[in-house]
Amino acid sequence: MAVSWLHRLAGLTPVPVFPALGMGGDVVLRRLAQATNIELVGSPRHASVLLVAGGVQPDLLEALRRVHDQLPWPSSSLWFRCEPLPELEDATRIDDIEALPGALAAIHRELLLQRRGSSPRLLPDNPPNPWEGLGDDGHGGEGMMGGVPYGRPMAMNMHDDIRDGLTLDSLTFRIGPFFPAFPPGMSAEVTVQGDLVQSWTTQSLPHLVALDPVFHDARQRSVPIARLELARVRYHLHRLFHGLRLAGWESAALHVLHLAMRLTSDSRADALRRRLERYGFFYLAALDGGVLEVEQARRVGGPASRAAGLDDDLRSEDANYQRLGFSPVFHNAGDTRARWQQILAEIEQSLQLAKQAAREDLHTQNSVAIETPRGPWSDERCPTDASRLLDEIIPGLEWDSALATIASLDIAALSDWPLVEDKPLTRSEERSS
Repeated sequence: MAVSWLHRLAGLTPVPVFPALGMGGDVVLRRLAQATNIELVGSPRHASVLLVAGGVQPDLLEALRRVHDQLPWPSSSLWFRCEPLPELEDATRIDDIEALPGALAAIHRELLLQRRGSSPRLLPDNPPNPWEGLGDDGHGGEGMMGGVPYGRPMAMNMHDDIRDGLTLDSLTFRIGPFFPAFPPGMSAEVTVQGDLVQSWTTQSLPHLVALDPVFHDARQRSVPIARLELARVRYHLHRLFHGLRLAGWESAALHVLHLAMRLTSDSRADALRRRLERYGFFYLAALDGGVLEVEQARRVGGPASRAAGLDDDLRSEDANYQRLGFSPVFHNAGDTRARWQQILAEIEQSLQLAKQAAREDLHTQNSVAIETPRGPWSDERCPTDASRLLDEIIPGLEWDSALATIASLDIAALSDWPLVEDKPLTRSEERSS
């Protein structure tokens, strides 16, 4: 009786969900972050439901199986707009994003009330590397150190610390492609000494980033500048939402998300700037570092390039943007802090442009080349993957600075297909289109 009562009580708490994001799956984060009955957790070991959202490439399925098997008992999975693994015959699949929170809560409740069995383990319960009986003492190591007991590499003092020359234990591991702090799909092999990144090698590239359909339309025909700029603001707000969640500021992240949902040509970012300054976001120590040299910034493009002092922005070449008095805003430091300051400045600028363009009913004049929030897009130039750049700039950073640097960089290549967001147009967008 007591156990049954506890199960029922636990069923009323938020559902701990670990999201494994495939192609186009990041849209679910913004939907679930607003659901009061869902708790998005940072590790599969803290979840009762694994949410697989979007298509997962075949070469990432083995990594997905490893994530699945890390969930504690009892646990289950939900597959959003993708097919479950063949081993999970009874897994639930769903396509309706509005029904997603309820479906996750139902699975969690059924698990606790023992109306649903726990998902089976998909991988054999064996260490990934042989170790028993190896080494001088049979513990898999060399002497008293080294080796991979239970498949986990032991820390070894193999490198001089690149920060101060001390010889510290180093640990090499692979992280991703479902690590929430990384762009979905990206993985890397990392060597750390304490909290310092000694080396970084990108292993798999992030999924392509999809843009609002208005940017695809703008390559074909004239579109309302107000609509284009509001889509640009929304894109930047979604990136800022991720950065604030990474910093642990859930309330500020939700404020950003609500602003993105309610955008009109009359929206303002004053309250957002005041909130970020009051919280001290731009003074976080983790924002130190991650400096891009000019050529590195040019490879990334977009706000990252302008944060490094480049005034490259194709909107300057459009006659109606010139009529609005547009000129690129930019910073010179080129570090993580400058990139977030650049994004906020461009949000404010785009809102001003949208308001003025809506009042004057201005449309774009140049459809040959447009400036997307990811960078310039024309027949000659298109945002390509820049994740290999991390191999150059991450070594030497502390772990929190490394994650902040990655969050501030938009490094995925541009998709040929537009974003499917499952949201209605705002009234302002309906009028402008």
